[in-house]
Order: sequence, then structure tokens, then C-alpha cells
Amino acid sequence: MSETLDAVSFLTEATQAKASDIFIVAGLPLSYKINGILHQVGERLMPDSTSRLVHEIYELAKPRSIDLLLQRGDDDFSFSIPGLSRYRVSTYKQRGSLAAVIRVITFELPKPDELGIPDTVVQLSDYTKGLVLVTGPAGSGKSTTLACLVDRINSTKSDHII
Repeated sequence: MSETLDAVSFLTEATQAKASDIFIVAGLPLSYKINGILHQVGERLMPDSTSRLVHEIYELAKPRSIDLLLQRGDDDFSFSIPGLSRYRVSTYKQRGSLAAVIRVITFELPKPDELGIPDTVVQLSDYTKGLVLVTGPAGSGKSTTLACLVDRINSTKSDHII
């Protein structure tokens, strides 16, 4: 990774590549997860590089302060870059270095069929009673699936969603 690569550049690159997650960890190259496959970009990051990038992310998330991360050792927050995307961020200290995992949350909700959500799952939004549990490992699409179901309810009914 070039020292001139800044947070906005790699967030833009990852978002345009349709990455779901971005990993900034000292000792490893900057990495993006695309369709469940981890892609490494550039050379190994040194602790000073990860620190610089994490500080830049906090600048993008103003008024969020980096103080909580530095005091506690971890922090979770979100921010958006207008015209690009929203990001959910987990920052932490690992072996004395600053690190981050960033989830890309697009402004536009994909169509269920584009995501491969079966019609039987989409039809769960037709239920008027009962409880539906959506489970799965991290990054498997639980939140996106639920967002698609809520969007379908909002566009086809005038009910309250609780």
C-alpha cells in the first residue's frame, strides 16, 4: 500500500469493488472481502500506517473522538460519505497497534433476487402474526435480508412494523 493512499481512497475503491468488509490490521496488507473472498491490496501495513488510517477514519466520522478507542482499547461507530456509502466501524488495539474492521453499508438496498434470497424467504413478509428468526454467521446477509423484508412490507402494506 502506498503511503499516499488515504482513507477516502481505499473506502472509495472498496465500495466500488462491492466489498462487504474492509480490514486494516498491522502486519497484513489492507484487505477487502468481496463475495466472501478476502482480497489483499498492496504491501503489509506497518503499525504507523494503520494508526494513520484509523485516525483518518475518525476525522471522517467527526465529531466522533478517537479518545474512547485510546482509553478503552476498542470502539464501534458509523459514518457516511455523501454520494458514496455508509460505513459501520469497529476499531481496536491489537498487539499495541490500532486496527479496524469496516462494514460497507450501501445507500441503495439491493433487490432480493440479486442477493439470491429465495422467494419463500421474501414471502415471510406476508405473515401477519408470529415470530420469524433470521440467523447465520457474521457477514452472511442477515441484516440485508431483514432490510429487504421490511422494504417489501413498507412498499406493499400500510401496517406498523415492530
